[in-house]
Amino acid sequence: MQDIIQKIIEIDKMAQTMTTEAQQLRTEAEQSIRKDKDKLREDYLERARKRIAKTAATEEGFQQQSLTEIEKKYASTADALRAMYDKNHTQWVDQLFKKVIGG
Repeated sequence: MQDIIQKIIEIDKMAQTMTTEAQQLRTEAEQSIRKDKDKLREDYLERARKRIAKTAATEEGFQQQSLTEIEKKYASTADALRAMYDKNHTQWVDQLFKKVIGG
């Protein structure tokens, strides 16, 4: 009977040891998961920042290209207007003068 009680005590101690070890493993696993989660989050954020910077640079290039095209268009239009003015300004001045004077 004493042997049975001793075995039960021994088994209980082993169970407590196993439970303690399991709890330690669980705690370590939770910490490891938190660290991995934080690392993955940081990696994701870093990749996102790089993509944003790359996209911003690309967008800046497109905007600059669009601005250059618009400037060329307006310069061309301004040149055409200047040429038209140079060609017709005397006639326009005469027409305005006649309309103002009523002649």
